[in-house]
Parts: sequence; structure tokens; C-alpha cells
Amino acid sequence: MTLEEEHYLSNTPVDVAIKALQTQVEQLKRIVNNKNTNEQNSNNSTSNEAEVQSLKKEIQELKTANDKAEYRIKMLLRALEERDNK
Repeated sequence: MTLEEEHYLSNTPVDVAIKALQTQVEQLKRIVNNKNTNEQNSNNSTSNEAEVQSLKKEIQELKTANDKAEYRIKMLLRALEERDNK
């Protein structure tokens, strides 16, 4: 510790030093919380992207299955009409 720091500390009232330290601690807590929140958001974003891709794939598969089912229904209706017309 330099002489200047020692002089400052010896002339600073204890309650002022405590308040300054408490303020610094609160600032550090906010910085850490913001960092943790940003990391969680990044992780959530990555998992959300994977989930979105999975859901898009599932939607495409369901559309394909729906198209096939509609085609089969049309073919069955056509077959029923042909049978009724005979």
C-alpha cells in the first residue's frame, strides 16, 4: 500500500469507507448477475434454436403425412363413386 493510500484510508471515516465498499459489492453482484443472465440467455437461445429446428422437421413430416392421407381419401372417394356408378 502506498503512502497516499494509507493517508486516504486513515483520514476516511469508517462509515464512509463501509458505504463505498458496500456500493462496490452491489455493483460487482450486478455485474456477475448480468453475466450469468447473458450466459443463460445464450444457452437458452441455443436450445431454443435446436427445438425450433426439431419442430420444423416435425411439421414437415406431418404435412407430408397429411398430403398422403388426403391423396388416399381422394382415391377412395373416386373408387366409391366408380362403384356406385356401375
